Amino acid sequence: MHIKNNISPAVISGLLLFFSLTLLTGEAAEYPSRPITAISPFAPGGLYDIVGRPFTIFAEKYLGQPIVMVYKPGATSMLGGSLAAEAPADGYTLFFGGSVTHLALEWEATEGRKPPFALQNFIPLGAFCLTPPVVIVPYESPWKSLGDLIKDCKARPGFYAFCSGGLYGNTHVPVELLMLATGMKARHVPFAGGGPCLSSLVGKHIDFSSQFPGTSIPLVRGKKLRALAVQGNKRLKELPEVPTVRELGIDAEFYNWASLLVRRGTSSEIVIKLKEVFKKVVAEKEYISAVEAQGQEIDYMTGEELEKYWATEVEKIKKIFSLLKQK
Repeated sequence: MHIKNNISPAVISGLLLFFSLTLLTGEAAEYPSRPITAISPFAPGGLYDIVGRPFTIFAEKYLGQPIVMVYKPGATSMLGGSLAAEAPADGYTLFFGGSVTHLALEWEATEGRKPPFALQNFIPLGAFCLTPPVVIVPYESPWKSLGDLIKDCKARPGFYAFCSGGLYGNTHVPVELLMLATGMKARHVPFAGGGPCLSSLVGKHIDFSSQFPGTSIPLVRGKKLRALAVQGNKRLKELPEVPTVRELGIDAEFYNWASLLVRRGTSSEIVIKLKEVFKKVVAEKEYISAVEAQGQEIDYMTGEELEKYWATEVEKIKKIFSLLKQK
């Protein structure tokens, strides 16, 4: 006996959609059912350790599973970023991304090379911080203000030298922004990391630099260095007497941002859950205290806000790199 199938294609499509959503909802409800990996593209001891390691500890009570930090340094964060970009979009691989990764990707594009991945491969869960660098000089330097430094560098173009932790990185670009905004010119001496740069500055072999608070504030407190300005829009809690470039009327703001990302394509239910956990952790007093104890301030930004920030940063960085390539 033949039974006629009277179910319309529209009904079948609706049933398929229903079952698909049911499966996704079930997946999100069970997530996470095993430990999560968070890739840091740098060696232990840096910014991602300061904000990331305590995050993994506090997040476990909300997720019910541990987050295991895995360090994959190399190629200016390209190695760790590539591994994260190639991981399954299932929420079990997170990535600590930030301004260093952004700068490296933009420089690759400026040089005409295809970057191994893009920030758009990821969904930001939120930003831990946007930290401005501090313009610093040796403690015995005759420069008592940023105006003094700018005046002398303009009077003797190329005579004075600044150091960074590496070419086109987040301690090189801030000084290029400062020079572009003021018309001053100085020689660049890149080092293989921020440590050697600071040592050279303390030893008075270099005239100035723009470094981040976590490493420079202890040397300022110890009267090894002097802070002239903060390259941001608000003064730092640890350096309340030091003015910002915005206060001084100089358009040279720069921020080292650190965030937690997940592969684009991860189900929306899992992304929402991770974003909620992120927001809860960075608001905890104990977490904030743990981070501030290491000289870093938390400045939370939602994932949506961070994506908008990326868009504004891209054009600024492209302009700087285009000028650097012409030098």
